[in-house]
Formats: sequence, C-alpha cells, structure tokens
Amino acid sequence: MKEKERRLAAWCKEHRVDGAWLRRRTNIAWLTDGADVHVDGSSSTGIASLVWTPRRKVVLTTTIEAPRLRDEELGGEWEIRSTDWWRDEKPPPGRLATDFPDDPFADLRASLTDLELGRARDLGLYTAIALEQILTGFLRQGHTELEIAGALSGLFRGWGASTPVLLVAADDRIAKYRHPIPTPRRIEKTVMVAVCPRRHGLMMAATRLVHFGKKLPAALRKKHHAVCKVDTALHAATAPGQRWCDILEVGLQAYRETGFQDEWKRHHQGGPMGYEGRDYKATPTEIRRVAADQLVGWNPSITGTKSEDTILSTGEVLTAAKNWPMIGARPDILCRG
Repeated sequence: MKEKERRLAAWCKEHRVDGAWLRRRTNIAWLTDGADVHVDGSSSTGIASLVWTPRRKVVLTTTIEAPRLRDEELGGEWEIRSTDWWRDEKPPPGRLATDFPDDPFADLRASLTDLELGRARDLGLYTAIALEQILTGFLRQGHTELEIAGALSGLFRGWGASTPVLLVAADDRIAKYRHPIPTPRRIEKTVMVAVCPRRHGLMMAATRLVHFGKKLPAALRKKHHAVCKVDTALHAATAPGQRWCDILEVGLQAYRETGFQDEWKRHHQGGPMGYEGRDYKATPTEIRRVAADQLVGWNPSITGTKSEDTILSTGEVLTAAKNWPMIGARPDILCRG
C-alpha cells in the first residue's frame, strides 16, 4: 500500500488536488491491496467509497456494510464513517479527484508491486490448471455450454475467485459471435472457452479450444495457425517503454502476412489489464506506453478461433498451458479423438 499511496500522492500533487475520492471497485481493491466492496457483481461501484489524502484515509459506507468492512476487508488503517442506508450519499468536501464516471488512475495501477506479482502468478497458474481440468477431464460431447460454464465457475468460486467474464461457444456459435455468453446449446464437435477470473481484485484472461475428432478441419487448422502467429508476434513486441499503437502494428502486419488482413477489425486485440479486464484497448492511435511489471492481455481472433493468455510486460506468460498441445509457444486446439 505504501508504494501505491506514494504514486497517488505524486498524482494529486501534479494535478493540484488535495486527494482522491475513489468509487470504483477496481481502484478500491488496488489501493487497499485487495479489499472487496462488492455485493452486486454487475456494478462497477461498490457498497463503500474511499476518501484518500496524504493525511487521512476514510471509508464512506452505510450502517449495513460497516461491520463487515471493518472486520474483514479494511482493518485499522482506515477510518470508517457510516450513515443510515436511506440517506443519499453526498460528495465529500475538498478538492478531490474522482474516478467515476471516468477513471484517470489506470496508469497508476499499471506496474504491479511484489505482492501483486505473487498474486498474479498464483491466479495465472490456477487459471491454466482450471481450464485444463475442465476441458480434458470433465468435458464430454453433448454437454451444454451452460454445463461447461457452471463447472468452470464452480472451480474458481471454490478457490475464492469470481468469473466476471465467462464465454462458451459450441460449433457454429464460435464463428458467429465474438462474445458468446453460454447458452443451452449442446457441443457436437468444437467448443471455445474464454475466462477472465478475478481474485484479490486482479484479473487474468485466457482462451482454449477443443475439437472432438482426430484431425482438425483444414480451414480451422489454417486459421488457428494464423491467429497463433499473430499472438506470438504481439507477445514478442511487448516490452516496457513500447507504445501500444506500435505493438498493435506488429500484430496487424502478422495478420497481413497470414492472409487475414481484415480480421483485426472484427474484434479488439487486447491491451493493458490488471484490476480491469482491459484498462483500455490498444488501438492504432493509442500512444501511451507499456509499463514495467504490467499485466497484458492480447486476444487476436480470426473468425472461428482465437488465441489468448495473460502475460507480464517482461514476456512471462502467467496463464501458460501445462498439459496442452502447442503451436510454437501458443496453445493449439486440443483434439480429442
């Protein structure tokens, strides 16, 4: 927390404000090293907000939430001020920057602390193991997308993680939809699973595909080899100090070389992440730069397939496959004959 408070103090001084009023769950988890202030998982704000200045640290909440926050989340460093639940929340006094509705603090979160690096490695390892456990052990032809999603989310929940993003697509739904939320559709031949779990506020992202058959159809094989080439190029180009637009251009060149030059327009390619699924997306005009020890999620896709893992800006793949077929350094489509 001391390193994060140092960053925040410098930011406040630069922007000539007294402090910050943090309302987003992501920023609250970041500043407190993982405090969880959610009840409604669909909301970007939580059941408390933080007022931080170099001289005071205050939690604003209601009498409903104060006991649990004091006992389980925030400890003694924060002063907890609670009001009756039926009273409207008023902005705290003072010259305070805020993160809602717009969030100016993504760059402060970029470089992970030692504590966060350990947590990220743990979550990345568990993500890879959980995907492989479900897709090589539990998964059977005829399972529904919902059954796969339920089994995977249950594994994460049992470990203390949530799954804010969990996509499952069977057969033609893979090519039809870039964001296929699970349905009762039964798996006949091919399934794609994409998951973004969260623990201690941090998030990972990974995608895997399984095909029931001894050989992939030639068209799918060609596409997956191509998307893995794009992903490999993006990984290799990612390094602290590089501009996101320049890294993206390396990926676009790989798309062109593989003959799929227009596919990048059909879905974003990823970008920096950490306490959000993506803090912002790498675009041809995004001139911000990669930070040291930053989480990065590239997710190139070609209609019908995708390649995705979470890496550190040093190149370390945190969600690296453990017992899975590979195309070079990228996960292949697992064939189960």
